[in-house]
Amino acid sequence: MGDSVAFPVLRAGDAETALAVACALVCCSSSPDRSVFVDAELTCVIEVMKARDMFPESSFCTSGNVFLRAEELPQGPAELARLLPVTFSAETDERGELPCGTVLLLGGARCGQLAWMGVRWPAVPELGLGPEWARSGVQACFNSTAEGESAVGHTVLVHVRRGEDERAGHLARQVGQTLIGPEEEGW
Repeated sequence: MGDSVAFPVLRAGDAETALAVACALVCCSSSPDRSVFVDAELTCVIEVMKARDMFPESSFCTSGNVFLRAEELPQGPAELARLLPVTFSAETDERGELPCGTVLLLGGARCGQLAWMGVRWPAVPELGLGPEWARSGVQACFNSTAEGESAVGHTVLVHVRRGEDERAGHLARQVGQTLIGPEEEGW
């Protein structure tokens, strides 16, 4: 069990909206490093080809539990189809810039997520909270729960240190949202 908890701040049917709220939460941090982890379960050849092209440094785990780097994937659609479904994983650089089309890829995947881990939440003196960077972050889940189980729609969660529920509410308000559900197990 980690020492963080996650609070949902948005559930949406639109992947673009989920990404916008997640990015707004990340911008509340004082972190210079905004790298983001990307992962998704892809079920069609076109998705795999898009992921490979968008994230050339990514890795893939095939249905047969074979791990391949993007450049090791077969080029032909028929060969790729034999590997499905695949789990795709990537990390952006410290700027956290996502390639154009990422939200479409994740929104169409069986399930996927963006995870900004270890962002630095600034102090909130009015709540008696100092700065925090351990076990903190933002998570956007696409067609899945935070645990990676299939779900309808997209959820954005803010991760805070256990016992700092007020910080989660404060962060949600900073981006025009509220906490919409009970805490979940964090990282």
